[in-house]
Amino acid sequence: MSETENIVETVDVQTAAITTAVPPPATSQQPNPDLDKVRELVLKAHPDVVPDLVAGSSVDELIASVEPARTAYQRIADHVRESSSRAVEMSSGREGPDDSATPSIVQPPTVPAGGGTNVTDPGDLGPTTKIAQALAARKRM
Repeated sequence: MSETENIVETVDVQTAAITTAVPPPATSQQPNPDLDKVRELVLKAHPDVVPDLVAGSSVDELIASVEPARTAYQRIADHVRESSSRAVEMSSGREGPDDSATPSIVQPPTVPAGGGTNVTDPGDLGPTTKIAQALAARKRM
């Protein structure tokens, strides 16, 4: 009988890593002063936008973000107008749109006077004060 030989080959491989410097991305932590000035000008030119939505890392991105910001602003403004018109209709007791030329003024709800109590934090009171308040409460019962 012959013995089986196990042959293992090993190969030494060496790889060289090549690294190149990548410019850091423009983020809010590293503001571009020129881009910030352009953004301020865009916001002054378009007061009917949501300012937080006007953003970008280039001038083209800033200008492209104006239309979505304007759409969001319009949607919010319509919602607020609709909510306030509903409140006016509910306070006047009518259903449907208001056809009068004079806008009605919405009065705040009336709160009845009296019945107020002083609320104190028990942690701020001393032991004798706590005992006195408890005895006074028992007398009222």
